[in-house]
Amino acid sequence: MVILLMGSQFAFANYAFYKKVSSTCKYYRVSVDQKKMALTKNADGSYQFSIEMQSLRNNFEMVMLVGFISVGQAINHQESFAKKKPGYTAIVPGNTEVTVTIPISRQNTIITAKASAEHIRQLTDGKIDTAGFMRLIKDSIQTL
Repeated sequence: MVILLMGSQFAFANYAFYKKVSSTCKYYRVSVDQKKMALTKNADGSYQFSIEMQSLRNNFEMVMLVGFISVGQAINHQESFAKKKPGYTAIVPGNTEVTVTIPISRQNTIITAKASAEHIRQLTDGKIDTAGFMRLIKDSIQTL
């Protein structure tokens, strides 16, 4: 019974996390497919989140930033919910990976970046601006 309750909490948290990410992306007019999101629990009990997004040719950075901001909003939502509901543990991914596909001619360019929960919090809470955030994660950015 306890395992069922713990599993259902993760399923609800998973759904709520995806829903908040989707609604924030929609607010910024960036389309996202929930099937291209993955919230996984690691063996040590920590979480990681990944999302794949589409971009137009000249706005991949904005799409990437919206991905990270939406994860920050989902983290804030989880933490707020955990304060209101006793026994609920907030889902906070320690690491997030955002992958942006940019259609260029026949080939697509794929750019990926990773950020820690702390860096995402700083961005979402307005402690750093978008340029500062991009400087923080610059070493993780890869073109595939």
